Order: sequence, then structure tokens, then C-alpha cells
Amino acid sequence: MKKQFLFITLVLFTILIACNPNRKSTQTLENEKNAMPDNSLTSLDWPGVYKGVLPCADCDGIETEIKINANLTYEMSSTYLGKNEETFKETGSFKWDDAGAKITLVNTNSKTATNQFLVGENILFKLDADGNRIEGDLKGMQQLKKVYFDNAISEKYWKLIALNGKKIILDKNQNTAPHLMLKNENSRVFGNGGCNDIQGFYELTEGNNIKFSKIGSTKMFCEYMETEQALLQVLENTENYSVEKDTVTLHNASMISLAKFQLVYGK
Repeated sequence: MKKQFLFITLVLFTILIACNPNRKSTQTLENEKNAMPDNSLTSLDWPGVYKGVLPCADCDGIETEIKINANLTYEMSSTYLGKNEETFKETGSFKWDDAGAKITLVNTNSKTATNQFLVGENILFKLDADGNRIEGDLKGMQQLKKVYFDNAISEKYWKLIALNGKKIILDKNQNTAPHLMLKNENSRVFGNGGCNDIQGFYELTEGNNIKFSKIGSTKMFCEYMETEQALLQVLENTENYSVEKDTVTLHNASMISLAKFQLVYGK
């Protein structure tokens, strides 16, 4: 009798499971997940900082930086070049569209949607008010590129120890050693060539690629200018870098060593 009761219970349990249309097996759920198409939201490493200069009707361009975070918040700064060049900042949240391809920024203060972007691989494409790609002559300018940071080299003081294969020997009257510092904020580079202060911008891309731009220096004259002038030329020709312990080496496109720096201090 007991065996018969257990058998009937098992049969009823099986029937209940079979009749439940909402119950899905683990395998079914996994199959559905795998069947979802890849999109920017699920497939790209989209969190990060994006920078560029967007077109402007009455200025030289809008220098724009947007940081989008994994928690769906953002920070944006905009500088109108050629005008008063005041930097405007805003923060807020953003939401993805149903296709997982576009994001809409919602300003914290105004609670309104301010900008829409199509999210690509390491790039944001600015969209028009209807959420469409902007066509015409300015199409190629409506984009912000992802900025890379490398904590192995940024926010550190690097002293120049070799240049074009020659060891750096300071002049006896030289008070400042040639050096560089790469700052994460605005991708700025600061330093000194041994006489004059140096400043400009740098850009990191995948594969340890680095490009320096808009490098300038003060115009003080010193007797020992040869190293400084050579360093400025090296920065123009640098394409790549490598890090080994406390040493950074800058290379040209042919991977020839141009300059070597030693870590003095940093985070």
C-alpha cells in the first residue's frame, strides 16, 4: 500500500511539471541567452573616457570629454574653442535603447535628455535629435574616441637617462634634470628639457602606442640646449613605448629606442 501511494505521488508530480507552461529547463534558458544577438551593450568594453572636438556653428569647435561609467552615470565637460573657452561641466545618468546600441544622456539638474550617441568599438558617434547618424560634410567630425590610461606610466615623474642611445650626463651648471610627467587629466604631458619647461598632450592607444602632440616649451636660453632640442624631436617621432620595472623606453615606428626614462617617484 505504501509503495502504491509513493508511485501515485510521483506520477502526479510529473504531470504537474509537464503541465506548467512557464517552467523552463536550465538548458532552455541557456539556449535563449546564447541566441541573443551581440550588441554594443553586451559585447564591447564601453565604460571609459571619450574625447574629441565636435563641430560648432559659431566657434572653432567644442572640445568635449565624456566619461561613461558601468553604473550608468556620466560626467561631461565642454569647452567652446575660439570664444571665452570657459569649460562647462555636467553630470547625470544615461540609458540604453532596446537594441543595446545607443545611449541617451540625462542631465541631473535639468532632468532632460541632452545628447544621444551610437556606441561603437572605442568610439562614440554623436546623433541628431531624432537619434540618427549625422550625415553631410561634418559626418566624420561627429565622434569622440576612447582615451586609454596606463597606470604603469601615468602620474609619475620620469627622469631622462638616455637619448638616442647616449647616456644623459648633466652639465655642472644644470639645476634641473630633463624629465616628463604624463597626467591622466586631459591627457596632458608636462616636464623640462633641462632648461625650459615642456608641455603638451599625449594619446595612448592599444598595443602600447603613444603619440605626443602640440608640444611646446618656454624660450629661455641656456648653454646646454642640445639635449633639450633632441628630446623635443624625439617626442615628435615617438610611436610606441615599453615598460620594464622602473624604466620606460620610447620607440619610433621601427621600434628603435629613442629615449629611456627612469622612475623617480609616482603613485
